[in-house]
Amino acid sequence: MNHVRFRYFDGAASIPPDFVHRIRTDLARSMPRHQVADYLTTKQHILRESDHLVAAETTNGCVGLIAATARDCDGRPFTYIETLLVAEEQHGGTVAFGLVARMFREITRRLGDFPELVAMKTYTPKAYALMHRFTVHDDIRCYPSLDGSDPDQLRHLAGRLAAELSPECRFDSRTGVVVHGGGTVGSDFWRYRPRSGNRRVDDFFAAEVGEFDRLLCLVHAPTPAARTALATALRIALTPAPRQEIA
Repeated sequence: MNHVRFRYFDGAASIPPDFVHRIRTDLARSMPRHQVADYLTTKQHILRESDHLVAAETTNGCVGLIAATARDCDGRPFTYIETLLVAEEQHGGTVAFGLVARMFREITRRLGDFPELVAMKTYTPKAYALMHRFTVHDDIRCYPSLDGSDPDQLRHLAGRLAAELSPECRFDSRTGVVVHGGGTVGSDFWRYRPRSGNRRVDDFFAAEVGEFDRLLCLVHAPTPAARTALATALRIALTPAPRQEIA
């Protein structure tokens, strides 16, 4: 496999126009079973307004993209993952992990700590499974649990974020489904309904997530130990904040 390089952009405005074109054309070519060109046209804000972007490149071109924005809900900051796209030949490999790790390394460096709250709306069980992989500490919660066991406090938090992200949509806090949360991007983005290989997760999506719906996924790390565990899982070295001298 070709060596993969992860290229970080500090805001969409920092991406050269020719590279924006490369992202569009290369991903459309490397994801023939997905309607990438239409998707990126419909969601133009991703390549125009995102605060953090990472592109994965090989000698064959761009093979992956992740983008996120810094958001706020009632004074509570969170990182919202706008999209995660990986070339089909790279599915099952390390590109998705590399994209996530590179982006959160930069976010953590800027914040001085790993974000306490990360959110993503998705139609694909693979994205949920990826988010769930990061429940690497007892204090970390991944919402929804799929079995209805989420604590009321986390459901309430999810409801607040859903209202911030999709104020025009109905939200089911029991399942985490944002009804019609995909906007104009329906299931035709995928030629075949996406699957994760985890039967429980795949069955949940098939039963609960409709064609234009999205699942709101949260990773909540409320304690320093939880955030340190997340950083470690992504191979991010946390830099302690400088000590303040007492006058």
